[in-house]
Amino acid sequence: MQTINLKGLAKLLHPNAAEIPKKLSHSNYGVPQPEEPVSKGNDTFTITQKLSELLSPAYGMTEEEKKAWLDEIMAKLKSGKKLSGEEMRFLQAENPALYQQVARVQALRASFEERLNSSSTKEEAQTMFSRSVSLVSKDDPMREYIIAAYNDVMDEFKESDAYKALPSEAEEKKQRPG
Repeated sequence: MQTINLKGLAKLLHPNAAEIPKKLSHSNYGVPQPEEPVSKGNDTFTITQKLSELLSPAYGMTEEEKKAWLDEIMAKLKSGKKLSGEEMRFLQAENPALYQQVARVQALRASFEERLNSSSTKEEAQTMFSRSVSLVSKDDPMREYIIAAYNDVMDEFKESDAYKALPSEAEEKKQRPG
């Protein structure tokens, strides 16, 4: 008989969750539990499912807490802010369809940020912003969030030292040998 002890992992991931070992002990792996019939085919699935539950940021949350966190995430997304890894994992675990859409928004945000960092003048950065916003389809269900992300990235970029160091096109023309 092989025993897998996940108490250390459980404490590390969720220090206040005393229920984790009890939930993990319901596996049919090894000694059968008296209240559950022995099943040989789902041991791996059960262990994988329990580990997945443990790794979910929503583990131990009530439905109200999950809804409140989702509302916070959506407000953050609506303001164009970058979501944390934990927020993305929460969406992936709780709403996979929304996660795919949000992941696309976050990827577009990161791509736009990279393009802005490669601009050579302030006007080029502004043109890049205008072009990016105009290319967002009016039919895109995430249009509002994408544009908010572009606005947030542009605002952050304008506050950065990199933007302040960029010359304007007029300054660049003066510096060119004529």
